[in-house]
Amino acid sequence: MPMNNRLMRPRQTLHPEALDWRNRVVANGGSVSGTTLNAVDRFVKAIHAAGIRDRFYRLNLFCGNSDASLNAVRTPLFRGPSLGGTQYGATIDTNVNFVQGDYAETGASGGLLGNGTSKYLNTGLAASAMTLGNAHLSAYVASTPSSGSFVAAIGAFQMFTGQTTRELGLYHFQGNTASASYYSEENTGTGFVAAVVNNPTGLIMGTSLTTSDRRFYRNGTQSGTTSTATLSATQQPANSIFVFARNTTTAGVPGGYSNGRLGAYSVGLGMTAAQASDFYLAILAFNTAMGRT
Repeated sequence: MPMNNRLMRPRQTLHPEALDWRNRVVANGGSVSGTTLNAVDRFVKAIHAAGIRDRFYRLNLFCGNSDASLNAVRTPLFRGPSLGGTQYGATIDTNVNFVQGDYAETGASGGLLGNGTSKYLNTGLAASAMTLGNAHLSAYVASTPSSGSFVAAIGAFQMFTGQTTRELGLYHFQGNTASASYYSEENTGTGFVAAVVNNPTGLIMGTSLTTSDRRFYRNGTQSGTTSTATLSATQQPANSIFVFARNTTTAGVPGGYSNGRLGAYSVGLGMTAAQASDFYLAILAFNTAMGRT
């Protein structure tokens, strides 16, 4: 008697975190196709297999079906270093001025497009949730933004009386040059890594491994030199981390708006070179599944 075809092709088991994300999307008023859910599932499994799941306090892949409120797009996949542990930031990214037409789920224009003047997301996650010596910021940049002084992919910036500042930021451009950069500093100008890249697209990441070890990665490979300046800061900015802009004051007024297209962002703990590479490979596989560039 021939074997039942369903037994020959056992049903795939979705990872609990992929299912949890789908359920939260629905609860937030959005929806997810089966194809997208499978792509997210494979991404989650790749992150767990690489042993880097605990590096993420927040991660959003900007996917799910489109609607006027972008409910699926604004629902982060990860909100803490584990599904059952402490969760960070808002349950859904707060939308400021994005509209349905700014988003495409698949294809060469997949992701969310900024306008460089007024559109950003508020994660609700304070940069101070990470320590100075153990943090990362990343963004998948799908299209090249216009140049400008400190055009931010993601970041937080806190200003105090007397122009003292604290900053945790990841920038497409630094000072109108094709130089992506990662800053973790307090009013010194020394706690950063700038990496000259002719086209600052792909997965860009800044990471701090100690208070005197900051590195910049593009597509899983270190770019630029390691910063070894010891910071004078006592903590990261207390302000919420914004995406497509940087939170520039204690009042939360953003600046450094980006008009690039982002396909993902993440915030969390520092990564080694091997971990940065594994993360990039997982992002690359997800983008391939979604038909993104």
